[in-house]
Amino acid sequence: MPDVAAAVSDLTEARGHVRAERRATERQHRAFEQFRQTVRETDPVSVGGIEARPASSGWTTEATGTTGDRCRRIRSAFEEQVVPHVDVTASTGVRGALASELSTEVAVALAAEGGGNQFTEPLRQAILDHVGQRLAESRVMLRALDRERSSLDDAVAALKRAERSLPSADDSTRILAADSELWDRRTTAVDLAEELTSALRARQSTLDAVTAAEVKAGIPHDTVVEYLFGDRDTTYPALDALLRGIRECRRRRDRLDDAIGGR
Repeated sequence: MPDVAAAVSDLTEARGHVRAERRATERQHRAFEQFRQTVRETDPVSVGGIEARPASSGWTTEATGTTGDRCRRIRSAFEEQVVPHVDVTASTGVRGALASELSTEVAVALAAEGGGNQFTEPLRQAILDHVGQRLAESRVMLRALDRERSSLDDAVAALKRAERSLPSADDSTRILAADSELWDRRTTAVDLAEELTSALRARQSTLDAVTAAEVKAGIPHDTVVEYLFGDRDTTYPALDALLRGIRECRRRRDRLDDAIGGR
């Protein structure tokens, strides 16, 4: 039954994409957690960024010494820990990633040149606030991806049951099978169509759901699906695959009805 088999294959591929996206989101979440720990462990400079010390050999002021080192340390940690897991192009670079993930103000403050390079307490708190936002967003995305994966698991399972059980309705079957067998086959095709219709309703219910968020309004699940599949030929692969399965079940039913009615 090539139509149902193709639907199973297409939906299984879509589920694999969701699983890969979840793994990537989980890696990004861990990266921000690691970066947050680095920021927390880096002490800010005192007010004004200067702690006077004797200007003798081997001594520098805080302003000309480790003040800049702290900003460079935070910038380097972001580049090492976070950048590999966020969307960064050659044109945006590390500063573009900082601006995108932590705000333009933070990117300027941590800039290698022209940013002042003073890791003050307000700057540290601003970074932690933005990192907290990213972590909250990734947590809700992980929950949404878990919901999507579970929903696709159910849809794939329903389609696989149909693939295994959908009875043949080819010409030889319609000619040679006894009436009782034709009726049994028709009943099976109708039952499978109803099961897939129930799976379709469950899938639509998932699309209508909202995943709760911690810091803002929840995320409608259909927007998550559009994010995952919006650049593909089919934006809603589960609905498409289940409808294809239902159509095939009904096509078999109709062919069996023709055979029964022709006797």
